[in-house]
Amino acid sequence: MEISKTGRKHPRVSHTEEGRQGSKRISSSKILEVAFWGTIIWGLVRLMAHFLNMTPYGLGAFARPFISIEDENTFTSVCLGGIVLFAETVVVSFVFSLLFSRIRAWWMGPVYGAIMLVIAGFFFHIGNWEVATLSTEGAWYLTFGMFIGMTIILEQSDENHAWNEFTR
Repeated sequence: MEISKTGRKHPRVSHTEEGRQGSKRISSSKILEVAFWGTIIWGLVRLMAHFLNMTPYGLGAFARPFISIEDENTFTSVCLGGIVLFAETVVVSFVFSLLFSRIRAWWMGPVYGAIMLVIAGFFFHIGNWEVATLSTEGAWYLTFGMFIGMTIILEQSDENHAWNEFTR
């Protein structure tokens, strides 16, 4: 028996039993928070990688559906690219939370990042990339996927634990 902060006695529950008792979905505010910080952190990483000539694709590359390739490095296209990256991160975080949030494996994030790399590579002609560009983009997408995956899984785990503590 375990005594909670309220003084009530509760039997100790394992993580598998905790998942069977009740599971609460991750909230949309948490998805927006993950998307916001993912956009800030990985947007800055992308800007720095582009500034150091590690990749030809800067933050403005996300705005390519709305602008021409020549205007990609202007201030407005970088701002628009940040907005598009935020919208994509919201969608990516939501899809990850729907598909994989119940699987508690650390490697799901990098796998999800690799899937995003393949999708982005389709639009940016991955077959024409040099090895340096491929390695930079691969590292960016793998770590981006790891951030999304591990943060969503951790938030899901925390909310489920709090929800199960509340319902006891």
